[in-house]
Amino acid sequence: MIYMFCYDIRDPKRLRKVAKKLESFGLRIQKSFFQCEISRDEKERLREILLSLIDEREDSLIIYHLCDHCVLGAEKIGSGDIINLEPFEII
Repeated sequence: MIYMFCYDIRDPKRLRKVAKKLESFGLRIQKSFFQCEISRDEKERLREILLSLIDEREDSLIIYHLCDHCVLGAEKIGSGDIINLEPFEII
């Protein structure tokens, strides 16, 4: 599954920790946006880790689940990377 993690972290120390953790799970799309191709269990584990790193009173974290149709319909303009899922058939 593809998940998009978006965050706004006020403290630079927490920001670095969150970014470093997300870098180990996915692809940085922009400074505070990561696209991760992970299982639902991995997403829950990562969510719990990130919750332990942020301050919910000051920071925000949004996690979007992108369905296969949404991912295949993604449009990229300009430079940068994106996880591309190619449709395939199991024979």
